[in-house]
Amino acid sequence: MSIGKIIGISLGGLSKNKMRAFLMMLGVIIGIATLTVIVSMAKGARHKVMKGIANFGPNAVMVSAGGGKMFGPPDEKVTTLTLEDVNAIKESIKGVKHIAPFTVNLEQTVIYGNMNTTAMVVGVTPEFADAWQWYAEQGDFISEEDNTGMSRNCVLGKTVLKELFPGQNPIGETIRINNTNFKVIGISSKRGASPHGVDMDRRVTVPLTTAMKRLYNITYIGMVRLYLDNPERLDETTKNVNALLRERHHITPPQEDDFRVTNTQAMASTAKGVSKTLTTFLLLLSLISLGVGGIVIANIMFISVNERKKEIGIRRAFGARAKDIMGQFLGEALIVTFMGGVVGTILGISITMGIAMLKKMPAMISWEPFVLAIAFSTIVGIFAGLQPAKRAAAMDPVQAIRG
Repeated sequence: MSIGKIIGISLGGLSKNKMRAFLMMLGVIIGIATLTVIVSMAKGARHKVMKGIANFGPNAVMVSAGGGKMFGPPDEKVTTLTLEDVNAIKESIKGVKHIAPFTVNLEQTVIYGNMNTTAMVVGVTPEFADAWQWYAEQGDFISEEDNTGMSRNCVLGKTVLKELFPGQNPIGETIRINNTNFKVIGISSKRGASPHGVDMDRRVTVPLTTAMKRLYNITYIGMVRLYLDNPERLDETTKNVNALLRERHHITPPQEDDFRVTNTQAMASTAKGVSKTLTTFLLLLSLISLGVGGIVIANIMFISVNERKKEIGIRRAFGARAKDIMGQFLGEALIVTFMGGVVGTILGISITMGIAMLKKMPAMISWEPFVLAIAFSTIVGIFAGLQPAKRAAAMDPVQAIRG
Protein backbone atom coordinates (compact mmCIF):
# COMPACT_ATOMS: atom_id res chain seq x y z
CA MET A 1 0.00 0.00 0.00
CA SER A 2 1.36 3.40 -1.00
CA ILE A 3 2.28 6.10 1.51
CA GLY A 4 -0.43 8.36 0.10
CA LYS A 5 -3.08 5.71 0.67
CA ILE A 6 -1.81 5.05 4.22
CA ILE A 7 -2.04 8.78 4.99
CA GLY A 8 -5.58 8.93 3.55
CA ILE A 9 -6.80 5.94 5.58
CA SER A 10 -5.05 7.24 8.74
CA LEU A 11 -6.66 10.67 8.36
CA GLY A 12 -10.03 8.98 7.86
CA GLY A 13 -9.56 6.98 11.07
CA LEU A 14 -8.59 10.08 13.06
CA SER A 15 -11.49 12.13 11.70
CA LYS A 16 -13.99 9.67 13.19
CA ASN A 17 -12.97 10.72 16.70
CA LYS A 18 -11.65 14.26 16.61
CA MET A 19 -11.67 14.75 20.39
CA ARG A 20 -9.53 11.67 20.93
CA ALA A 21 -7.12 12.86 18.23
CA PHE A 22 -6.92 16.29 19.90
CA LEU A 23 -6.20 14.77 23.32
CA MET A 24 -3.40 12.69 21.80
CA MET A 25 -2.04 15.81 20.12
CA LEU A 26 -2.22 17.98 23.24
CA GLY A 27 0.76 16.44 25.04
CA VAL A 28 2.96 16.89 21.97
CA ILE A 29 1.76 20.49 21.51
CA ILE A 30 2.70 21.37 25.09
CA GLY A 31 6.08 19.64 24.89
CA ILE A 32 7.06 21.14 21.53
CA ALA A 33 5.80 24.62 22.52
CA THR A 34 7.92 24.43 25.69
CA LEU A 35 10.91 23.25 23.68
CA THR A 36 10.48 26.11 21.18
CA VAL A 37 10.24 28.75 23.91
CA ILE A 38 13.31 27.37 25.71
CA VAL A 39 15.46 27.23 22.57
CA SER A 40 14.42 30.71 21.39
CA MET A 41 14.79 32.42 24.78
CA ALA A 42 18.08 30.65 25.53
CA LYS A 43 19.56 31.71 22.19
CA GLY A 44 18.35 35.26 22.75
CA ALA A 45 19.79 35.42 26.27
CA ARG A 46 23.10 33.96 25.14
CA HIS A 47 23.29 36.41 22.23
CA LYS A 48 22.63 39.31 24.61
CA VAL A 49 25.31 38.17 27.06
CA MET A 50 27.88 37.61 24.31
CA LYS A 51 27.06 41.02 22.86
CA GLY A 52 27.58 42.50 26.32
CA ILE A 53 30.96 40.77 26.57
CA ALA A 54 31.86 42.16 23.15
CA ASN A 55 30.85 45.62 24.41
CA PHE A 56 33.06 45.04 27.42
CA GLY A 57 35.97 44.87 25.00
CA PRO A 58 38.53 42.33 23.81
CA ASN A 59 42.07 41.68 25.08
CA ALA A 60 41.13 42.93 28.55
CA VAL A 61 41.99 41.85 32.07
CA MET A 62 39.92 43.42 34.85
CA VAL A 63 40.91 43.80 38.48
CA SER A 64 38.14 44.68 40.91
CA ALA A 65 38.16 45.40 44.64
CA GLY A 66 36.42 42.62 46.57
CA GLY A 67 36.70 38.83 46.62
CA GLY A 68 34.70 36.14 44.88
CA LYS A 69 34.94 34.44 41.51
CA MET A 70 32.10 36.14 39.63
CA PHE A 71 33.02 39.47 38.07
CA GLY A 72 30.94 42.48 39.01
CA PRO A 73 31.15 46.02 40.38
CA PRO A 74 33.75 46.68 43.09
CA ASP A 75 32.92 46.16 46.75
CA GLU A 76 32.90 49.65 48.25
CA LYS A 77 33.83 48.22 51.66
CA VAL A 78 37.17 46.95 50.31
CA THR A 79 39.80 49.69 50.42
CA THR A 80 42.97 47.71 49.70
CA LEU A 81 43.23 48.26 45.93
CA THR A 82 45.44 51.31 45.44
CA LEU A 83 47.36 53.32 42.87
CA GLU A 84 50.53 51.71 44.26
CA ASP A 85 49.13 48.36 43.10
CA VAL A 86 48.63 49.86 39.64
CA ASN A 87 52.24 51.04 39.53
CA ALA A 88 53.43 47.59 40.61
CA ILE A 89 51.42 45.97 37.80
CA LYS A 90 52.93 48.45 35.32
CA GLU A 91 56.44 47.57 36.41
CA SER A 92 56.05 43.80 36.84
CA ILE A 93 53.54 42.51 34.30
CA LYS A 94 54.69 42.19 30.70
CA GLY A 95 52.54 42.65 27.61
CA VAL A 96 50.24 45.33 29.05
CA LYS A 97 49.65 47.95 26.39
CA HIS A 98 47.35 50.23 28.40
CA ILE A 99 46.49 50.24 32.10
CA ALA A 100 43.70 52.37 33.55
CA PRO A 101 42.77 52.63 37.24
CA PHE A 102 39.35 54.05 37.98
CA THR A 103 36.74 54.53 40.68
CA VAL A 104 33.07 53.58 40.31
CA ASN A 105 30.17 55.07 42.24
CA LEU A 106 26.78 53.65 41.35
CA GLU A 107 23.47 55.51 41.16
CA GLN A 108 24.66 59.04 41.83
CA THR A 109 22.21 61.89 41.35
CA VAL A 110 23.20 64.16 38.46
CA ILE A 111 21.43 67.52 38.12
CA TYR A 112 21.14 70.03 35.28
CA GLY A 113 18.82 72.98 35.89
CA ASN A 114 15.46 71.48 36.85
CA MET A 115 16.36 68.12 35.27
CA ASN A 116 17.93 65.23 37.15
CA THR A 117 18.82 61.58 36.62
CA THR A 118 20.80 58.82 38.29
CA ALA A 119 24.04 57.65 36.74
CA MET A 120 27.30 55.88 37.46
CA VAL A 121 30.09 58.35 38.17
CA VAL A 122 33.47 57.05 37.04
CA GLY A 123 36.77 58.70 37.98
CA VAL A 124 39.37 58.00 35.27
CA THR A 125 42.80 58.80 33.91
CA PRO A 126 43.41 59.60 30.21
CA GLU A 127 44.48 55.94 29.63
CA PHE A 128 40.88 54.89 30.26
CA ALA A 129 39.93 55.72 26.66
CA ASP A 130 42.68 53.55 25.15
CA ALA A 131 42.24 50.73 27.68
CA TRP A 132 38.53 50.49 26.80
CA GLN A 133 38.89 51.56 23.17
CA TRP A 134 36.10 53.98 24.05
CA TYR A 135 36.58 57.59 23.02
CA ALA A 136 34.75 60.91 23.05
CA GLU A 137 32.39 61.19 20.10
CA GLN A 138 32.09 64.97 20.58
CA GLY A 139 34.36 67.33 22.41
CA ASP A 140 37.27 66.10 24.52
CA PHE A 141 38.03 63.27 26.92
CA ILE A 142 39.58 63.62 30.39
CA SER A 143 43.21 64.78 30.02
CA GLU A 144 46.36 64.53 32.09
CA GLU A 145 45.98 68.24 32.90
CA ASP A 146 42.47 67.52 34.26
CA ASN A 147 43.95 64.96 36.67
CA THR A 148 46.97 67.04 37.62
CA GLY A 149 44.81 70.06 38.41
CA MET A 150 41.84 68.06 39.85
CA SER A 151 39.63 69.85 37.35
CA ARG A 152 35.86 69.76 37.45
CA ASN A 153 35.45 68.72 33.83
CA CYS A 154 33.32 65.76 32.85
CA VAL A 155 32.26 63.60 29.88
CA LEU A 156 28.67 62.39 29.52
CA GLY A 157 27.46 59.00 28.36
CA LYS A 158 24.75 58.85 25.70
CA THR A 159 21.95 57.87 28.12
CA VAL A 160 22.72 60.77 30.48
CA LEU A 161 22.91 63.10 27.47
CA LYS A 162 19.45 62.01 26.31
CA GLU A 163 17.88 62.40 29.76
CA LEU A 164 19.46 65.71 30.81
CA PHE A 165 19.95 67.43 27.44
CA PRO A 166 17.24 66.17 25.06
CA GLY A 167 17.92 67.71 21.66
CA GLN A 168 20.60 70.02 23.06
CA ASN A 169 24.37 70.37 22.81
CA PRO A 170 25.63 70.01 26.40
CA ILE A 171 29.27 70.96 25.80
CA GLY A 172 30.13 73.97 27.93
CA GLU A 173 27.09 73.47 30.20
CA THR A 174 27.37 72.84 33.95
CA ILE A 175 25.94 69.85 35.80
CA ARG A 176 25.97 69.08 39.52
CA ILE A 177 27.20 65.86 41.17
CA ASN A 178 27.33 65.41 44.95
CA ASN A 179 27.09 69.18 45.52
CA THR A 180 29.97 69.84 43.12
CA ASN A 181 29.64 71.61 39.77
CA PHE A 182 31.19 70.05 36.65
CA LYS A 183 31.64 71.48 33.18
CA VAL A 184 30.71 69.18 30.30
CA ILE A 185 33.64 68.93 27.87
CA GLY A 186 32.67 65.87 25.85
CA ILE A 187 30.22 63.11 24.97
CA SER A 188 31.29 59.46 24.93
CA SER A 189 30.46 57.24 21.97
CA LYS A 190 27.63 54.76 22.46
CA ARG A 191 28.70 51.49 24.11
CA GLY A 192 25.56 49.49 24.94
CA ALA A 193 24.97 46.98 27.73
CA SER A 194 27.58 45.21 29.86
CA PRO A 195 27.65 41.39 30.27
CA HIS A 196 25.37 41.87 33.29
CA GLY A 197 22.85 43.93 31.33
CA VAL A 198 23.91 47.28 32.87
CA ASP A 199 23.62 50.31 30.57
CA MET A 200 27.24 51.35 30.10
CA ASP A 201 26.12 54.69 28.61
CA ARG A 202 24.42 55.74 31.86
CA ARG A 203 27.58 57.30 33.24
CA VAL A 204 29.44 60.53 33.86
CA THR A 205 33.22 60.37 33.56
CA VAL A 206 35.34 62.73 35.69
CA PRO A 207 39.09 62.98 36.49
CA LEU A 208 40.26 60.25 38.87
CA THR A 209 41.94 62.71 41.25
CA THR A 210 38.79 64.82 41.38
CA ALA A 211 36.64 61.79 42.18
CA MET A 212 39.02 60.54 44.89
CA LYS A 213 39.74 63.85 46.65
CA ARG A 214 36.92 66.29 45.86
CA LEU A 215 33.88 64.05 45.44
CA TYR A 216 34.39 61.05 47.74
CA ASN A 217 37.52 61.75 49.83
CA ILE A 218 39.06 58.30 49.36
CA THR A 219 42.61 57.00 48.92
CA TYR A 220 41.78 53.75 47.13
CA ILE A 221 40.43 52.77 43.71
CA GLY A 222 37.66 50.40 42.68
CA MET A 223 38.93 48.80 39.49
CA VAL A 224 41.86 48.52 37.07
CA ARG A 225 41.61 47.65 33.39
CA LEU A 226 44.55 46.15 31.52
CA TYR A 227 44.52 46.15 27.73
CA LEU A 228 46.95 43.58 26.31
CA ASP A 229 48.80 43.65 23.02
CA ASN A 230 48.35 39.88 22.61
CA PRO A 231 45.02 38.13 23.39
CA GLU A 232 46.83 34.80 23.79
CA ARG A 233 48.37 36.12 27.01
CA LEU A 234 45.03 36.78 28.75
CA ASP A 235 45.15 33.73 31.05
CA GLU A 236 48.88 34.11 31.75
CA THR A 237 48.47 37.79 32.63
CA THR A 238 45.45 37.02 34.82
CA LYS A 239 47.50 34.47 36.82
CA ASN A 240 50.46 36.84 37.12
CA VAL A 241 48.31 39.73 38.35
CA ASN A 242 46.66 37.40 40.88
CA ALA A 243 50.04 36.30 42.20
CA LEU A 244 51.40 39.87 42.36
CA LEU A 245 48.38 41.25 44.26
CA ARG A 246 48.34 38.33 46.71
CA GLU A 247 51.97 39.06 47.49
CA ARG A 248 51.38 42.81 47.85
CA HIS A 249 48.24 42.32 49.99
CA HIS A 250 49.97 39.63 52.12
CA ILE A 251 47.34 37.01 51.33
CA THR A 252 48.23 33.38 52.00
CA PRO A 253 46.00 30.29 51.90
CA PRO A 254 43.44 29.72 53.28
CA GLN A 255 42.80 33.48 53.29
CA GLU A 256 40.42 34.68 50.60
CA ASP A 257 41.48 37.28 48.05
CA ASP A 258 40.32 40.85 48.64
CA PHE A 259 40.25 41.43 44.87
CA ARG A 260 38.94 39.74 41.72
CA VAL A 261 40.88 39.27 38.51
CA THR A 262 39.16 38.04 35.36
CA ASN A 263 39.37 38.47 31.61
CA THR A 264 36.93 38.66 28.73
CA GLN A 265 37.75 35.14 27.59
CA ALA A 266 36.95 33.71 31.03
CA MET A 267 33.75 35.75 31.18
CA ALA A 268 32.65 34.36 27.82
CA SER A 269 33.43 30.78 28.90
CA THR A 270 31.52 31.22 32.16
CA ALA A 271 28.52 32.73 30.38
CA LYS A 272 28.46 29.90 27.85
CA GLY A 273 28.74 27.30 30.61
CA VAL A 274 25.89 28.75 32.67
CA SER A 275 23.73 29.12 29.57
CA LYS A 276 24.45 25.55 28.45
CA THR A 277 23.67 24.09 31.89
CA LEU A 278 20.39 25.99 32.25
CA THR A 279 19.34 25.21 28.68
CA THR A 280 20.12 21.50 29.14
CA PHE A 281 18.05 21.37 32.33
CA LEU A 282 15.07 23.10 30.70
CA LEU A 283 15.36 20.95 27.58
CA LEU A 284 15.24 17.89 29.81
CA LEU A 285 11.99 19.15 31.33
CA SER A 286 10.47 19.68 27.88
CA LEU A 287 11.61 16.20 26.77
CA ILE A 288 9.98 14.72 29.88
CA SER A 289 6.80 16.53 28.85
CA LEU A 290 7.09 15.00 25.37
CA GLY A 291 7.69 11.59 26.91
CA VAL A 292 4.55 11.92 29.01
CA GLY A 293 2.68 12.99 25.87
CA GLY A 294 3.99 9.88 24.10
CA ILE A 295 2.74 7.62 26.91
CA VAL A 296 -0.69 9.25 26.70
CA ILE A 297 -0.76 8.72 22.92
CA ALA A 298 0.26 5.07 23.33
CA ASN A 299 -2.48 4.40 25.91
CA ILE A 300 -5.14 6.10 23.82
CA MET A 301 -3.97 4.17 20.76
CA PHE A 302 -4.28 0.87 22.66
CA ILE A 303 -7.83 1.84 23.64
CA SER A 304 -8.54 2.79 20.04
CA VAL A 305 -7.27 -0.57 18.78
CA ASN A 306 -9.57 -2.46 21.19
CA GLU A 307 -12.58 -0.33 20.20
CA ARG A 308 -11.93 -0.74 16.47
CA LYS A 309 -11.61 -4.52 16.32
CA LYS A 310 -14.51 -4.89 13.91
CA GLU A 311 -13.03 -2.22 11.60
CA ILE A 312 -9.72 -4.11 11.62
CA GLY A 313 -11.45 -7.45 10.98
CA ILE A 314 -13.52 -6.07 8.08
CA ARG A 315 -10.42 -4.51 6.47
CA ARG A 316 -8.58 -7.83 6.78
CA ALA A 317 -11.58 -9.66 5.32
CA PHE A 318 -11.49 -7.37 2.27
CA GLY A 319 -7.83 -8.15 1.63
CA ALA A 320 -5.83 -5.78 3.79
CA ARG A 321 -2.56 -7.31 4.91
CA ALA A 322 -1.20 -7.23 8.46
CA LYS A 323 1.42 -4.67 7.44
CA ASP A 324 -1.35 -2.47 5.95
CA ILE A 325 -3.14 -2.46 9.32
CA MET A 326 0.15 -1.73 11.07
CA GLY A 327 0.85 1.10 8.62
CA GLN A 328 -2.58 2.62 9.25
CA PHE A 329 -2.25 2.81 13.05
CA LEU A 330 1.39 3.84 12.96
CA GLY A 331 0.41 6.48 10.41
CA GLU A 332 -2.29 7.78 12.76
CA ALA A 333 0.25 8.16 15.58
CA LEU A 334 2.75 9.91 13.31
CA ILE A 335 0.12 12.28 11.89
CA VAL A 336 -1.04 13.19 15.39
CA THR A 337 2.48 13.86 16.64
CA PHE A 338 3.56 15.67 13.48
CA MET A 339 0.52 17.98 13.58
CA GLY A 340 1.13 18.46 17.30
CA GLY A 341 4.74 19.41 16.50
CA VAL A 342 3.65 21.99 13.91
CA VAL A 343 0.98 23.49 16.17
CA GLY A 344 3.37 23.40 19.16
CA THR A 345 6.10 25.20 17.20
CA ILE A 346 3.69 27.93 16.07
CA LEU A 347 2.36 28.27 19.63
CA GLY A 348 5.89 28.33 21.06
CA ILE A 349 6.98 31.08 18.64
CA SER A 350 3.88 33.11 19.52
CA ILE A 351 4.57 32.72 23.26
CA THR A 352 8.23 33.64 22.74
CA MET A 353 7.34 36.80 20.82
CA GLY A 354 4.78 37.72 23.47
CA ILE A 355 7.30 37.31 26.30
CA ALA A 356 9.91 39.28 24.36
CA MET A 357 7.48 42.17 23.78
CA LEU A 358 5.82 42.28 27.21
CA LYS A 359 8.83 41.53 29.41
CA LYS A 360 11.47 43.15 27.17
CA MET A 361 13.46 39.92 27.23
CA PRO A 362 15.82 38.90 24.41
CA ALA A 363 14.68 36.13 22.06
CA MET A 364 15.93 34.71 18.78
CA ILE A 365 13.64 32.85 16.38
CA SER A 366 15.74 30.44 14.33
CA TRP A 367 15.53 27.19 12.40
CA GLU A 368 16.32 24.94 15.38
CA PRO A 369 12.78 24.78 16.83
CA PHE A 370 11.35 23.66 13.48
CA VAL A 371 13.95 20.90 13.07
CA LEU A 372 13.62 19.81 16.70
CA ALA A 373 9.82 19.76 16.39
CA ILE A 374 9.92 17.48 13.34
CA ALA A 375 12.61 15.22 14.84
CA PHE A 376 11.10 14.83 18.30
CA SER A 377 7.48 14.56 17.14
CA THR A 378 8.51 11.83 14.68
CA ILE A 379 10.41 9.92 17.40
CA VAL A 380 7.48 10.24 19.82
CA GLY A 381 5.05 9.14 17.09
CA ILE A 382 7.07 6.03 16.26
CA PHE A 383 7.56 4.97 19.88
CA ALA A 384 3.96 5.75 20.87
CA GLY A 385 2.35 4.11 17.84
CA LEU A 386 4.56 1.09 17.23
CA GLN A 387 3.21 -1.29 19.89
CA PRO A 388 -0.49 -0.45 19.34
CA ALA A 389 0.08 -0.83 15.57
CA LYS A 390 1.72 -4.23 16.12
CA ARG A 391 -1.20 -5.35 18.29
CA ALA A 392 -3.68 -4.27 15.64
CA ALA A 393 -1.73 -6.07 12.90
CA ALA A 394 -1.48 -9.27 14.98
CA MET A 395 -5.24 -9.63 15.51
CA ASP A 396 -6.97 -12.69 14.11
CA PRO A 397 -9.41 -11.39 11.43
CA VAL A 398 -12.24 -13.74 12.50
CA GLN A 399 -11.94 -12.88 16.18
CA ALA A 400 -11.64 -9.19 15.31
CA ILE A 401 -14.92 -9.21 13.30
CA ARG A 402 -16.69 -10.83 16.24
CA GLY A 403 -15.40 -7.94 18.42
